[in-house]
Amino acid sequence: MKKINIILADGSRLFANALKTILSEEQDFNVVSDVYCGIEAIRNVQVLRPDILVLGQVLPDITMFQVVREIYRDIKSIRFLFIVKDGNSELLKFLSEVQTIGVIRHNTDVSELIVALRSIAKGERYISKDVLNDLRYVPEEPDGKDLLREITPREREVLYWLSQGQNNREIAATMILSEKTIKNHITHLLKKLKVADRTKAAAIAWAEGLPLIPEEFFFPSGGR
Repeated sequence: MKKINIILADGSRLFANALKTILSEEQDFNVVSDVYCGIEAIRNVQVLRPDILVLGQVLPDITMFQVVREIYRDIKSIRFLFIVKDGNSELLKFLSEVQTIGVIRHNTDVSELIVALRSIAKGERYISKDVLNDLRYVPEEPDGKDLLREITPREREVLYWLSQGQNNREIAATMILSEKTIKNHITHLLKKLKVADRTKAAAIAWAEGLPLIPEEFFFPSGGR
C-alpha cells in the first residue's frame, strides 16, 4: 500500500502532536514531520515533498495563506488541508483560486478529518458543511430568489469551473473553447450576478452549492 505522506503545521504543539498520534494509527497515512510555525512548514515541504500539508489557522509567524502562496510558487502537486475556526473572505478567495485544497473546522470529528485527507489525496476537494455555512454569500438586497436564475447553462458551467479554482486558460481547455470566449462569458456572468470580480462570483456559486455538483454532470456520457 502506497502511503500518503503528510506534514502537520499548527501553532499549538499539543494539537499537532495529538493529530500525529491519531493519524499514525491509520495504515495509509505517514506523518513525515510536525512543525509549529509557517516558516518551518515551508522548509519541511521543500525538503520532504509530502503529498499533503495540513495547516492550522493559527501560526505564530505567518498566516496559512502566506504559507500556501510561498509553497505553491515552486510545488504545484502538493495538496492542502486547512483546519479553521471559521470561514472568512480570504479563505473564500483561496477556494476560488486553488484546486488542491480542503477545509474542515477545528472542532470536527476525527472520522471527518480522515475522510477529508483521503479525499484530498485522490485529488478531490473536501469542504465541510460547517465551513460552507460560514462562507454563505448574502446579497445586499436579498429577494429569496435563485441567484443563478439569469445565467445561461453555458455560463453556469463557466461559473462552475471558475469556482473550482480554474483560470481562464484552464476553463477554455476543459470546455474546449477559446480563452476569448471564456473571458466574454465571465464578463456576462459578472454583469448578471451584479458583482465586480470573479471572487465574488465564486462566493455566489459556493452559496448556491454549485461547486458541489459532481464534475461528471458537465460531461455527458461518452465525454465531450
